[in-house]
Amino acid sequence: MNRDLFLDGFIDRIGKRFNLSADFSFEILAIAAVLDLTFDEVMDNVSSLENGNGSHDGGMDGIYIDEEEAVMHVFQVKSGANLGDNVLAKFINDYRNLFVFGNVTQLPLNTKVSKAFETYQALAQTGRAIDTQLHFIFGGEITEQNRDIALRHLNANESLTIYDRNDLYLQIESLIAENRKRKAVDFSFMAQKSNISFKSDPQALISFQIQNVKAINFRLAALDLCRLLDKEKDINKRIDSVFSDNIRGFLDYNKTNKKIRETLQSDYAEYFPFLNNGITVIAEQVKIPKEMQAGLYPIETKNPVIVNGLQTTHVIYEVYKKRPDDLENVYVLVRLYETTDPELVAKITDATNTQSPINFRDKISNKNFNRYAKALFELQGIGYLSKRGDTFENSFSRSLGESIHADNLLKFWYASFYEKPELAKNSKAKVLEDIFEATANQNHVLHPLFSGTPDSIIYAQLLHTYQLYRFVVAQRNQPETSSDFIVYADELFCYGLYKVGDDNLSKAYRQIHDAIQKSIANEKTRYISKNLTYSHNTYFKSAKSHYDLDCLMGFIEASPLKH
Repeated sequence: MNRDLFLDGFIDRIGKRFNLSADFSFEILAIAAVLDLTFDEVMDNVSSLENGNGSHDGGMDGIYIDEEEAVMHVFQVKSGANLGDNVLAKFINDYRNLFVFGNVTQLPLNTKVSKAFETYQALAQTGRAIDTQLHFIFGGEITEQNRDIALRHLNANESLTIYDRNDLYLQIESLIAENRKRKAVDFSFMAQKSNISFKSDPQALISFQIQNVKAINFRLAALDLCRLLDKEKDINKRIDSVFSDNIRGFLDYNKTNKKIRETLQSDYAEYFPFLNNGITVIAEQVKIPKEMQAGLYPIETKNPVIVNGLQTTHVIYEVYKKRPDDLENVYVLVRLYETTDPELVAKITDATNTQSPINFRDKISNKNFNRYAKALFELQGIGYLSKRGDTFENSFSRSLGESIHADNLLKFWYASFYEKPELAKNSKAKVLEDIFEATANQNHVLHPLFSGTPDSIIYAQLLHTYQLYRFVVAQRNQPETSSDFIVYADELFCYGLYKVGDDNLSKAYRQIHDAIQKSIANEKTRYISKNLTYSHNTYFKSAKSHYDLDCLMGFIEASPLKH
């Protein structure tokens, strides 16, 4: 099967690249596919493998914490074909032991798992409600023989998702499909007329125009919305393309989406338009009927894209695929706009997506500076991945050559050349938001760098940042590494190496290491004197870690525009 040729090919190359067994290579592939990270990023920051083995991992193969969204992804990956009842139960128990009960069994933890555990504790102590997503991935298939086992665990654990070999392949295929050009879709929304007005032409539409932008609000049958997704799937072989301008992917069945599904399957489903904000659609062309036509109000559109309401639409479509009768007499409120202005599309998308932080990674992916950076990195034999799905679509990543996601590199540029390591460690989203603003705002201090001109010095700076980052990660992953703070200090080390500016990176690294170690000792003494508990995670997110290193190394801050 092409599926097996594809997956086995990746597993073989991952094994050769990182000197791993087939079982561990399958782990890296599976985690990368679910999170859309590069294999290097999974090895460096997500996998619990340490020095090539999985000892003291607390029963988990990977942990990824998104502090911005307060979401934690926990992975258990088995390359074997069997879906074992006991294995699933152990995964749930191991997760609960560590993250629910605080490691009451006192399992020894390696440095990667310890760092994730401390990050989780620190996030919980801020009062955030953390959404945990448990991912169990195995190398076999869901069959009639093991389906009951899977369903029993899924029903007992709302946070659990089980992927078999087919699901893993479909996940990769979906990521690759993100980069395919969408084929044109023409669709007519059948707006519902009023059931209150008894005039000869019952009202159905609220329509108006501002400048050259048309706007129409109407009520749509949920089944009609599903017709759009069916047509999208028929033409583009997937439904994700109808959300191509959306700033967020489907968030699985988090609390909000579970409530949407419960409403749709309840006795009060007809009240859905009262309980849901509806969806926002932008189309290249919209044709509005002048009057009712045979009792209907067809609204013709060209290439409609849902920019808000992805979660609602996904849940409705999942219900439709399983039990379409549940959607009878269910309606959705729709706001439809006609425009091809990319800036206005971005503004509408931002304004209608306020329930969670905006993904600025997607918003900067097509900016001109990223195109030039990609070209430069490829000349150096490095994959520069700026879009979702690039991990499996980009030729450098497919060949398992060197590669890095743009958002991760920009974070370390912000830590080093922009000299803000504590801000970079605290919030990648704020870093990307700042850079996004710099691309358009001519008054932004960073605009000369990110305006997208071919002669900007940002490209050389990004290449230098990559070299510093790879060196820091290589040092952190050395088997003889003993200092427990190193796994928390990537951003500060990059900043320090940039400031030293010495071609002898090993020598500069040792100087920075000793300075950080000294500052930590002083900080611990200060905490003890105040009867407080010191935390590496807290210290390296604070401006004091930056200030302490500046004082010990004699650094003076400067503008990135001058380098």
